Amino acid sequence: GHMGGKVLIPTQQHVANLKSARLAADVMGVPTIILARTDADSAKLLTSDVDPRDRDFISGERTAEGFYKHKDGEGEGMRRSVARGLAYAPYADLLWMETSTPNLEQAKTFAEAIRKEYPDQLLSYNCSPSFNWGAALDKDDIAKFQREIGAMGYKYQFITLAGFHSLNHSMFELAQGYRDRGMAAYSELQNAEFASEATGYSATRHQREVGTGYFDLVNQTIMGGTSSTTALTGSTESAQFQANGGVQPAQAAE
Repeated sequence: GHMGGKVLIPTQQHVANLKSARLAADVMGVPTIILARTDADSAKLLTSDVDPRDRDFISGERTAEGFYKHKDGEGEGMRRSVARGLAYAPYADLLWMETSTPNLEQAKTFAEAIRKEYPDQLLSYNCSPSFNWGAALDKDDIAKFQREIGAMGYKYQFITLAGFHSLNHSMFELAQGYRDRGMAAYSELQNAEFASEATGYSATRHQREVGTGYFDLVNQTIMGGTSSTTALTGSTESAQFQANGGVQPAQAAE
């Protein structure tokens, strides 16, 4: 959504995709929330002019690949986004207009246009790591951003790549620490994990976290409680980490 070269499909094709998703969910009896996203704000191209609803937004020019070019005037991206949002609203639980910057006025314009016709329509907002938040907003605006867009109707707010950036930066810091201070750096990380268990963190015991105990129970069920190959029994994790979190007391060397 934050790269160039985006090409929209016709509105009617997107609506058909939404209907297909709902039909599949209903036939299979799977509770499903359908989120309709549009990149119309920044997309410069359209695959086909087959849908009359899209024709007002194209310039008449075409690319070497045969795509239709969108009009490029001020406000055209928002016009396209609103038109698409209104077309998708009857078939989607949530609407998502992808944006290029964290802009409260832009969010408000889209929300008001959609909710004028669909007052109960829920909206979603990508608080993207592709934005330079500190350059776009001051600290006060960043602090209140969630509250303000929530009041506009953006009830599903998310950071698409928070895990990617958090994992990479934390590993970068750990690697630097390990290079300079060896296992002291990792021990500090482990102690931080222990401290976080008081507020619900549970991944200190990584074997348990990934479900090893569950598969031990499956094994014991199959073996009638006689299995001798359960993974957690006799593991270093069971021996060195308390069942309720934290670390076992250090044993004195003989």
